[in-house]
Amino acid sequence: MTRSSIPPGSVRTRVTITGTENYEAVVDPSDRWNGFVSPYFTLDTVRQLSADTLAMAEAGGYDYADTVHVIDGGSEADGTPRAIVLHISWTFLADEGPAQVASIISPREEDGLYCIGGWEWTWSISTWGCACGNCWDHHKDTCPDCGDKRTTNEPTP
Repeated sequence: MTRSSIPPGSVRTRVTITGTENYEAVVDPSDRWNGFVSPYFTLDTVRQLSADTLAMAEAGGYDYADTVHVIDGGSEADGTPRAIVLHISWTFLADEGPAQVASIISPREEDGLYCIGGWEWTWSISTWGCACGNCWDHHKDTCPDCGDKRTTNEPTP
């Protein structure tokens, strides 16, 4: 499997958590945790997610936020950026300590994508609204009811 391919059963789509931005991701729509999807992101998207989680923590307080951090370390011989991705659950710091609340997120071997918040955050597939009034998952480009095509890459707010 090449780095640009995706695992069987997965789709390229956009995902969201209520009240946050929408992010490009790869998900297996059938692989769900409590009804929610577990998305995989490119490093560039992880950088955006990092900026957004840090802004939310600054605005709402670190006691109520998880943050994602990308620590850069130059590049590999082939030019691939070297980075370490951390997920920190600040809410539990006082009770559990730093080692228990900080997780290193390794990229998936087969495609280099990072799973952020999978099987613990309430990620949903973003949707788009068709002119006929129906709403469809973002990765569906054509409305099954009327045949109209999604006209924008942006999901329905």
